Amino acid sequence: MAGIRSTAKFSQQSAGVVCALLLATRALAAPDLEAVWILYKAEKFATPELTEMGERLRDGYDFRTADPALRCIPASWTRVYSNPNTPLEIHQEEGAITIQYELFDIVRTIPLIEPNATLPPRQASANFAELGSSLAWYDGNALVVHTDKYGDDTRVLTTIRQWAGLHQSSLMSTVERYVREGDTLHVEITHFDPLIYSQPLVVTYTLDRETEYRVEHYGCDPQDAAINAL
Repeated sequence: MAGIRSTAKFSQQSAGVVCALLLATRALAAPDLEAVWILYKAEKFATPELTEMGERLRDGYDFRTADPALRCIPASWTRVYSNPNTPLEIHQEEGAITIQYELFDIVRTIPLIEPNATLPPRQASANFAELGSSLAWYDGNALVVHTDKYGDDTRVLTTIRQWAGLHQSSLMSTVERYVREGDTLHVEITHFDPLIYSQPLVVTYTLDRETEYRVEHYGCDPQDAAINAL
């Protein structure tokens, strides 16, 4: 029962964070994020605090057979942002944010909502349904994106570096926060998943504005991806 109470408490805290973010949104001028951005620096992971299920799933993970990239499917937004030297481009419109990622040719269209607005029906916001559904709003000088409905309990959060095999369940939700400082874009992703993490997991990225390269066609082929993994 203690584990159930802990999970319920964590879920309530996660929902409370999202509600607080929505209520705190102020109608200020939107920050200018329109540019091509690229990750040249490594991301910064907080130390994951895993539940027993999270530990068990991580111990049983084998990227040689289970990595979604072998099927040309991105594992998660965290995995997408962790990939160095692949640019993304942000477009800001009146009612939506569009982010085009070179990795896996992802196109993400995120509806913008107003403070205290009735939430619109949720649907996939990218051309990969595995990446969930997102809504966005502006909070001062930041763009905030909330995403949930990631899919089944077999998803992985990241598959590379020392964090390979971190999982996500169907309860996963994330809050992304984008803040621009000159030619630098800071992206912070907070992960809430009471089945896998005993505390929210925070990952931060520092992207640079790119003026020479554009987002190009990635063209992942599952057969080639499987060969390169051997």
